[in-house]
Amino acid sequence: MTNVRGSGGYERGRSEGFIKGKQDGYAKGFEDAREFLEKPPLHDISLKWRELHCADQFGPHFGSTVVLNDRNMECLKETVKSTIWKLEISAKDQTYPVILKIFKPPMIDQKLVELNMYRRVSSLIPDLMPAIYLVLEGINNDEVWVFMEFVPPIKGQVIFTPDHFDKIIPSLAKLHAQTYNDHFYNKWDIFEDWIPRYDSDSVSAERMKNHKQTIEYLDKAMESPELKEKLRPGYNDLQRILQRGPVYFPELIQAGKSIIHNDLQTPNMGCHNIAEESWNVKFLDWEGAGFSPCWFDMFNLIGVFFAYRKDWRSDENAVIERCAPLYAAEMLKYGITFDTDPVQLYKMAYLQRVLERSLYQQLHWKLDNVKPAFLLECYLEKIKIWGKELRLY
Repeated sequence: MTNVRGSGGYERGRSEGFIKGKQDGYAKGFEDAREFLEKPPLHDISLKWRELHCADQFGPHFGSTVVLNDRNMECLKETVKSTIWKLEISAKDQTYPVILKIFKPPMIDQKLVELNMYRRVSSLIPDLMPAIYLVLEGINNDEVWVFMEFVPPIKGQVIFTPDHFDKIIPSLAKLHAQTYNDHFYNKWDIFEDWIPRYDSDSVSAERMKNHKQTIEYLDKAMESPELKEKLRPGYNDLQRILQRGPVYFPELIQAGKSIIHNDLQTPNMGCHNIAEESWNVKFLDWEGAGFSPCWFDMFNLIGVFFAYRKDWRSDENAVIERCAPLYAAEMLKYGITFDTDPVQLYKMAYLQRVLERSLYQQLHWKLDNVKPAFLLECYLEKIKIWGKELRLY
């Protein structure tokens, strides 16, 4: 009987011990979770911020001690090339949003162009780019971290219409004027050989390569029933036009070159004072920057917008008639004049860019199943109408 009672006591004690252990484990887990919520472990960004004494380097920009708010970090975007974080710092009893863009290795040409725009050009055009607070190199397997001013993108602040081009063009002209022709070459120590130049051997070779591929893809497209139907009405004229390439309008070169942004979508343009009559626009994400005919950015701003927005197509000619002279007038404020009519220069820039690059991209994307060729029909229509107007055929 003693053994039975002993056995029962053992089982009871084991059961009670299990329950007690379960309760203690739950209590400890609850306590750990509460501690985690109240004081979560520091993110890698916070650790690097402290390790590299970033606050000391931020201080001069804000004129006071700066503190990183560790619990207010948001990843805005991540790709194989980079990660973009929105952080928050405190200074002078105020909080300020800050962008951290992390460039992942390898540092290919496009990344180096954007990095050099931040490292070397931001001080040249400080009112047209975000302020660069700090650049850290060699982080986590050769990453480059760039801390910069947060400028709210135009996208999301307004319902964008063609009327807003009038508010962007003054800043765009200011950008171009400050790096126009000799202004660029007088700052050669800043630009050296890292920025793509439209007249360089490498860019000219790439343009010739695209030209040959466009002709090849055009012939290949005629073997596709779907594309043949779209291309056949203007195929012969298009072939004649392409024989004149890859530089179709020397007038664009004569009109002058400058640093162009090359990707003027609303997410890539920011503004702090969007509620005011005049906007102080800052241009974001400089991956596509280059020294090229300045009118190319008018195509990037207006032409691409209308290519995607069929709902505004009926207004396109009126907008061009308004905006091209406005751009010329803004450039005149800096002493820059154009010998050719501004509307004609805009149309030349549109066709040059489409014929030297965009047409090839659309055909390549469609034929090689890379992505849909949404803009092909629009570009073909412009080549037909404006090509005849500008005597390309």
